[in-house]
Amino acid sequence: MKILFLKDVRPTARAGDVKDVKAGFARNFLIPQGLAVQATEHELRRASALRTQAEDRRLVEAKEWQDIADALKDRKVRIDVRTGPTGRLYGSVTNTMIAAKVSEMTEREIDRRGIQIPAPIRTVGEHKVPARFVEGVTATLVIEVVPDEASIELNRQMEEAQAQMTEADTDVLDPSFEDVLAAAEAEIDASASSSSEKSDDTEDEAATDDDDDSEEKSEE
Repeated sequence: MKILFLKDVRPTARAGDVKDVKAGFARNFLIPQGLAVQATEHELRRASALRTQAEDRRLVEAKEWQDIADALKDRKVRIDVRTGPTGRLYGSVTNTMIAAKVSEMTEREIDRRGIQIPAPIRTVGEHKVPARFVEGVTATLVIEVVPDEASIELNRQMEEAQAQMTEADTDVLDPSFEDVLAAAEAEIDASASSSSEKSDDTEDEAATDDDDDSEEKSEE
């Protein structure tokens, strides 16, 4: 179905564009939402005026977003995450998390698809992430990843517990190879000694039984 877009629908089209789209998409979404109309001869007369109006709106919008991008150059986007004692994250920072935080900072809706994370962020610290707000307006965001309060408290408790461990505790928790080998040899020796004692006891019992039998025969 050929339709005339009344509003920008990124990244499909701009206001004033005339395009062929699937009939279901047009009837079930674009037209009911007021984003487009069927491209009749009457509606097509509006196309030129719509394009001019849309271009004026885009220029104003681009100026507003450029001001926001410039302001973000001097600010860090702080993301609180759950971490382990080594600073590794349980998961990774996503573009959805960054977009939500930037939206909170700027009070403007941020499209997560414009946040382009070059590589998975899985450690605390600062990370630079490119962002595209609208056509022609980009920025490099400084993402500051920090442990959340729960992680800070848990890691503090773990550090205190480790500090209170004695050297003996550490040896028990983390034995050396020599310790393991010595323990294994001692266990083998103990087992062999136990078997030897049992064998001697059995032989003594057998000898006693033989002596008793001999005495009984002599008496007869």
